[in-house]
Amino acid sequence: MKARNRELESKLLMAGTGVRNTMPTKQNVSKFIVVGDSIVRKVGAEHMKVEFFPGIKTEQLHRMMGKRDLVNPDTVIIHVGTNDFTTTRNLDIVMGEVYALVCTAKKKLPNCRLVLVEC
Repeated sequence: MKARNRELESKLLMAGTGVRNTMPTKQNVSKFIVVGDSIVRKVGAEHMKVEFFPGIKTEQLHRMMGKRDLVNPDTVIIHVGTNDFTTTRNLDIVMGEVYALVCTAKKKLPNCRLVLVEC
């Protein structure tokens, strides 16, 4: 997993200017938002906002996104599924929760590109 995270991080850095900024200031408009569990903690680049919630499951992230007012970025990267398989081994249940999450994200952010990363 760490190797995959480093590879993703290097790709994101190459796509941006190469400057890491995991906590953008409020003046910066985030072109990308990365949302997920603690695996996405160290991912970041310029114009990217990272929100991570250690131990969050798909259903919890779905409820959180439904309640929040999100800015309208160009791209939202959602990382989910890792923590779901520790308690639920049923893939159909997890995929149903992922489907509900994606539907909510598309309703809240209709003009943004969604990228789903599921483990």
